[in-house]
Amino acid sequence: MNYIHPNYREKLTLEELALSCNISKSECCRFFKKVMRQSPFEYLLRYRIQKSVPPLLMGQELNITEISESTGFASASYYSEIFRRLMYCSPTEYRKLHKN
Repeated sequence: MNYIHPNYREKLTLEELALSCNISKSECCRFFKKVMRQSPFEYLLRYRIQKSVPPLLMGQELNITEISESTGFASASYYSEIFRRLMYCSPTEYRKLHKN
């Protein structure tokens, strides 16, 4: 987490994550599965979605593409796909549901 949190906006690899912890890639995966009950990649996706919620709720200041880019997603469509999978609605629907 000490590597993922400050670097979540970047294109991270398992190799970089493992190197930052001085362990092998397989040890890194085993650690995440055992302690976090998810893969490092799944953790990263969940963290990115979590970080995308505050800007999403700031009104219409940022559009979905800007939010997806600022949180490390390669495209707005991939961001929307992952958001829907984890939050059970689209980013736009979430914004409307939680509008002040």
